[in-house]
Amino acid sequence: MSTVLLATDGSDLATAAMTRGIQLLGRDHRFIALHVVPPAYVPAAAVTPMDTHPTIVDPELERQIEREEQVESSHELAQLSDLLEVPLEPRVEVGDPGQTICTLAAELQVDLVVIGSHGHGWLQRVLMGSVSHHVLQHAPCPVLMVRLEATGPSPAG
Repeated sequence: MSTVLLATDGSDLATAAMTRGIQLLGRDHRFIALHVVPPAYVPAAAVTPMDTHPTIVDPELERQIEREEQVESSHELAQLSDLLEVPLEPRVEVGDPGQTICTLAAELQVDLVVIGSHGHGWLQRVLMGSVSHHVLQHAPCPVLMVRLEATGPSPAG
């Protein structure tokens, strides 16, 4: 039995990628579902719209937002087990998604990471970055990248 890390951002495409990954791998594995909540950044109000002073950050409000997002993600992962029809070990972490997925994969010594790719072109990857590309390049284990399009056929068929 292999340990499989299913990385999700909570989107329908990520759920479809996990569904397809489970179809390809079979159900007789230990599945860990991971949702990474990006760190919150909440600047305090500026004195004037053109204020040139450094922005002051409100760390307490950031922690509160992160906690709320973690709770929401935990509820979503609990429902995901029924949807995917496999037992899942839910994990919610706060951090940079690509780095956090790779770090957790190493810590848990997973055998495979399953991640979806939105299929964006090279320009969007350059401008926005790509979590799936980062994981593909830096994961300590094999990565199954499931490419799905928002308007494409369903993963079941």
